[in-house]
Amino acid sequence: MRQTPQREGILRALNAADRPLSVEEISSRMGEDRSGLPTIYRNLERFIKEGWAENILGQDQVMRFVRCNTNHHHHHVQCESCGRMVEVDFCGVEDSIRQLEISSGFRITRHQLSLFGLCTDCQSAEKRH
Repeated sequence: MRQTPQREGILRALNAADRPLSVEEISSRMGEDRSGLPTIYRNLERFIKEGWAENILGQDQVMRFVRCNTNHHHHHVQCESCGRMVEVDFCGVEDSIRQLEISSGFRITRHQLSLFGLCTDCQSAEKRH
């Protein structure tokens, strides 16, 4: 994929974030490389296809995007308190998926698992209160 200032700006914004960003948040963090929202959406679609980013639907029904550091299948864990998100470099649900295929008759081609909890900082803050 050809490098453009807009693509580099989007990746910089995603790399600097510790939580998923909406398209508007990405745009505001792109600085001088800012481009229109349709261009950002098109590039994010391409990044998802390449495995460089993932889209995550928030509890508020807003689509947000997070930078992925691995190109293979993985998941993310998000803090319910502060919104921080970390990449988990394994899946661990393959056996359950095989059982679901057997019981449903479906050939499952992909899955998306949402994991939520409290990060260590928020756990510590919770203990202090």
